[in-house]
Amino acid sequence: MAEESHDCSEIAKVPGSYAWMSSSSDPNLTMAEESHPRIRKFLGSTSEGRINNINWGNQGDVITGVGGDFIRHVHGNIIKDVHIEVPRVVGVFQDKLGRPVPVSVVQEILQKKLLYFYSVVDDAEGKQLHSTTVKAWLNDLKEAVYDADDLLQEIKTEALRQEMEPESAGSSTSKVQELVSRPPSHAFDSTLIITEAEKVLERLEDIVKQKEQYLGLEASAGHKRLRQATTRETSSLVDDSGVYGRDQDKEAIVKLLLSNDDDAGKKISVIPIVGMGGIGKTTLAQLVYNDTRVKQHFKLQAWVCISDVEFDVTRITQTIYESITGNTYRGIAKLDLLQNALKEELMMKRFLLVLDDVWNENYMEWDKLRQPFESGAFGSKIIVTTRSQRVASAMCTLPSHHLLQISDEDCWLLFAKHAFGNADLLNSQHPDLASIGSQIAKKCKGLPLAAKSLGGLLHSELNVEEWVEILESDIWELSEKKTNILPALWLSYHYLPSHLKRCFAYCAIFPKDYYFTKSMVVLLWMAEDLLQSERKKMIEEVGDGYFNDLISRSFFQSIPTQKRSIGESESLFTMHDLINDLAKFVSGEYCFRLEDHNSSDIVSKIRHFSYMKRKLGTHGCPNFDAVCKAKSLHTFVSFAKHYILSRDLWPASNVLGLLNLKWLRFLDLSHYDVRELPDSIGNLKHLRYLDLSHSSIDKLPDALCTLYNLQTLMLSHCKALVELSTNLGRLIKLRHVDIGSTKIKKMPRNMGKLKDLQFLSDFVLDKDTGENIVELKELPHLHKRLCISGLDNIVCKWDGLEVNISGMKYLKELVLEWGGDTEDSIQDRRVLEQLQPHANLKLLRIESYGGTSFPNWVGDHSFSHLSSLALINCKFCLSFPPLGQLPSLVKLHIEGAKVESVGLEFYGCGVKPFRSLNELSFIDMLEWQEWCYDVKEEGEIFPNLCTLTLKRCPKLTKMLPSDKFPKLESLELSSLNFIGCLLSQESKFMSLSWLWIENCPNFECFPDGGIDAPKLKDMSIVPSLEELTIRGCPEFKSFPQSGCPALVTLELDGNEKLWANGRQCGLQRLNSLLTLTIAKIELSVFPEEGLLPTSLADLVILGGPNLTTLDGKGLRKLDSLQSLAIFCCPELRCLPEEGLPTSLLHINDCPFLERRLQRGKGEDWPKIAHIPHIWLDYEKI
Repeated sequence: MAEESHDCSEIAKVPGSYAWMSSSSDPNLTMAEESHPRIRKFLGSTSEGRINNINWGNQGDVITGVGGDFIRHVHGNIIKDVHIEVPRVVGVFQDKLGRPVPVSVVQEILQKKLLYFYSVVDDAEGKQLHSTTVKAWLNDLKEAVYDADDLLQEIKTEALRQEMEPESAGSSTSKVQELVSRPPSHAFDSTLIITEAEKVLERLEDIVKQKEQYLGLEASAGHKRLRQATTRETSSLVDDSGVYGRDQDKEAIVKLLLSNDDDAGKKISVIPIVGMGGIGKTTLAQLVYNDTRVKQHFKLQAWVCISDVEFDVTRITQTIYESITGNTYRGIAKLDLLQNALKEELMMKRFLLVLDDVWNENYMEWDKLRQPFESGAFGSKIIVTTRSQRVASAMCTLPSHHLLQISDEDCWLLFAKHAFGNADLLNSQHPDLASIGSQIAKKCKGLPLAAKSLGGLLHSELNVEEWVEILESDIWELSEKKTNILPALWLSYHYLPSHLKRCFAYCAIFPKDYYFTKSMVVLLWMAEDLLQSERKKMIEEVGDGYFNDLISRSFFQSIPTQKRSIGESESLFTMHDLINDLAKFVSGEYCFRLEDHNSSDIVSKIRHFSYMKRKLGTHGCPNFDAVCKAKSLHTFVSFAKHYILSRDLWPASNVLGLLNLKWLRFLDLSHYDVRELPDSIGNLKHLRYLDLSHSSIDKLPDALCTLYNLQTLMLSHCKALVELSTNLGRLIKLRHVDIGSTKIKKMPRNMGKLKDLQFLSDFVLDKDTGENIVELKELPHLHKRLCISGLDNIVCKWDGLEVNISGMKYLKELVLEWGGDTEDSIQDRRVLEQLQPHANLKLLRIESYGGTSFPNWVGDHSFSHLSSLALINCKFCLSFPPLGQLPSLVKLHIEGAKVESVGLEFYGCGVKPFRSLNELSFIDMLEWQEWCYDVKEEGEIFPNLCTLTLKRCPKLTKMLPSDKFPKLESLELSSLNFIGCLLSQESKFMSLSWLWIENCPNFECFPDGGIDAPKLKDMSIVPSLEELTIRGCPEFKSFPQSGCPALVTLELDGNEKLWANGRQCGLQRLNSLLTLTIAKIELSVFPEEGLLPTSLADLVILGGPNLTTLDGKGLRKLDSLQSLAIFCCPELRCLPEEGLPTSLLHINDCPFLERRLQRGKGEDWPKIAHIPHIWLDYEKI
């Protein structure tokens, strides 16, 4: 049926707030009313007298449904054009009702019809690969959908504003009830909104008219993907001479295949090989399938390529049967007959089955397929290759083998083989091409498919320009040259559900090689409203699920964890460069990353903009004038490597123009010199995420509190910020507020109204707001970390103050801070008693607590998840709680306590104490004299302790024996007057590999198996010691006569008597020493001949104010020396005549030498001319 044109100009016929009303009855309505009972019933129920009794919240569905009935009746069931009729439907109903239809009704109609366009987008995306016309049409459609979504958000925002700013504000409950129950007043009453609606609907109408002209585009069915026109097919054959970098992977899989150990009693073991598209999963499976050992081990082998999201059990079973028997058995069509026949063939035989390229995540389908396999013999194996960990989890019985990228070298070998047969030939005959080719191989980032495809493109090509073109091209641009990179990776995207497609495309804002966290990405998705709400799930949990889905499908790759300041690790992720390119490709021109070469490419239609922050002095600040012209911009975000950002602030003038972009949802002004925000910030009514962290902001404008959509407010490290906006509690959609490392002195009232708050970094109390702590009971959903400071300002009686910290079951880290010295230790204890957290807590820090003892909950074994505990400056505590009974405690830090003795109360009664403790620190324990234990208690008190720090404990004289620390690896002793209490003659630290001794004035030597004994003999107490630092020990004289057999790294700093002893200090006896760092040496000539061990490879002299001469004889004996570094020796005049035996030389802040070592002309240049790598005054010469 030809599509009918619909005039939308009637939207603006009537001026003012009732612009959509028709002035006369619609004949179509009369006809529809007469023939359709639901329309007649609805119109009859909405007479003028009943208008105020309509339940508008429920009536939206009715109106939408009736509107659909009306259109179908009038226009011959044209479902796909319902969205075009929104103004006519609304106008008809307004005419009947005699008043504007509520915005909520229009909102629901528009929202439902947008779903149709998303499905059309899904269908068109696959066809754009082969048609530039479809691609152009798709871009137009995406832009129109963006505009429609903006209009929808405008409607929602207006509704929210009027909810927060009712026309007749009142404080009484009855007044509130009246406002809620009356019909909504927020109809389309703005001429501007009407005009915008008209434009959007007209444009959508024009695009829909065109869609039939473009390859029969139609709506896809939700998450069910269309089958590919051509199915990928693989076989078991492989040319192993063309495989590089997979030897270890192959041996790991073969080892599993040859193992006869049954998996938990199961006859059949399933081994998943998981990785991104093009990583080489099929190739690895082919290698092991054809391995001679494997062929001899299995009675039967079969290879089946699945390659389809539709997991047809009957078809797959038939293919397996044919592969095993070699017979084409088309006569069996029923699954039961097929499976019985297959069962007979496998009966009591050890078989290997490869299921290649599996996409099915449905466990029930897999369970149905595997039934015949159980008849096979024990030791039978199934290899599954898949891009999705979810597939692996549904099918596997053994852990997944995650296939990673190959090395750049292996990538180069693979590329060269397909370009010229082998790398040696290319290097010898065409070195210029080889140089370019190695760069192309690096561009592949370890993806074998890319190396193979690009090598094939350049096969026997001798034109250098062709190679340079490949090097400088975006790989996605090469699809026209018949590479198969795009189709291979496109499949992964093609099979994504629609909601994940949009989330993945948004990730095009991330630069290549950028590391991101899950929380960062989820907040970005939230700001763009990409997360669909699910019952009984917080929106952040939905985002976590989306993110995990993309991990499982190999779109995101995990990298090693990074330590955070609070001691826990946060997982970091990245995207392979080609996956990043895929995101950029599917996001089109609506997502723009500012890079060095593309600032002129910014277009006005972009919706998402990102850039990398770099050091100001090196690169300057980018100009954002072109960005400010992108009137529909949603996202403005910056990224930076953590080591790039300094304390420099970027000029605010560059970004304040962004405040004119009214559609912004994510605005990142971090690290800018923004001292204040203008009131125009209030115009960004769609803003959901505002980042002002690390800025110079000192006050938040009141207009900020009218941004009712705001979900995330980042203010951390705003050092000038001392207060929050008084009306912050009005932002009821706030979910994340970070005010860490600011100077905020108190929280505004009504924080308890932020019912959706998921993260609040700090809750600050002052002397006037101490009782406000009760607002925390209204925030039970807080996650991650919370710091409550100013607890000394709770001066009222606690009776009646309910905080309910114990109800915060999602909270993982809690910091409780008092300020200054207490005036009432009893009150401090009462407060701490009431702040008992939930047992799920993992980290607890208590600082400046003024009680003389701790409540019973501190140290209670019920806190079975607590892994990190810090007690800081609890100056009045006379003893510690039984911390040894915390079963999961890994890290314990105690600082500033005035306890005199640590003993049995510290360990507690019951189970063996501190069975999980790994790190223990005692710092600034100025009154601590003894560390005791029960002599009747046998065995270790700290069975798993690896790191022990004792710092500034001047009175400590009695110590636990070394056998209480059987696994100690790291020991720091600082500012102790008597360290022999720990390292006595009887001590044995068999596992100690790192020892730091600093500012211990009585430490003299390592004598007779222990420290502080009168005679120097050996270091048998630390036989595994590898690293040793001795600093600020003026009495230290010598090393043991037997040396230290494992010591490889030594640092000596300010130990005057050691150098005065000359060769008697025993340095030369450290025969395993490789690296020696000497600081603050007082000698004028160094080193004396025979002073240093000949094993030295690296020597660093760091600060010698009196050093004038380097002894050439002493240095020439160092045959193994490879690196010499000399810093801050202002009196050092020249180098020895004998020269230096090293291949690397650093000389910095030595003014006399720097003049004499100028390349080619300095007096001492001939002495170092043979050294290949020389750095002078921090620059390579």
